[in-house]
Amino acid sequence: MTLTPDPHGQAALMFCESLALLLIEGGHVSKDQVVEAIDGIVEVKQEMAGVSERIVVSIASIGLLRTLARSIDAASDQEPMPSR
Repeated sequence: MTLTPDPHGQAALMFCESLALLLIEGGHVSKDQVVEAIDGIVEVKQEMAGVSERIVVSIASIGLLRTLARSIDAASDQEPMPSR
């Protein structure tokens, strides 16, 4: 089974990542809090796997979430961008 990329999902994921990074850079939440929230979603997706969705969809979602967590973890270690 091949999953077709969903443009709405891609845009939503990019927006969420950008928003999370802005919140971290602004000091509103910590990097660890964002990664912890994503890890919580991964746990829920793992519990849902095979129950309410096709397993392939759950595995793909978990992979995307783990990639997002790694991206947040790496990007937020960089120097903050200068304000405009």
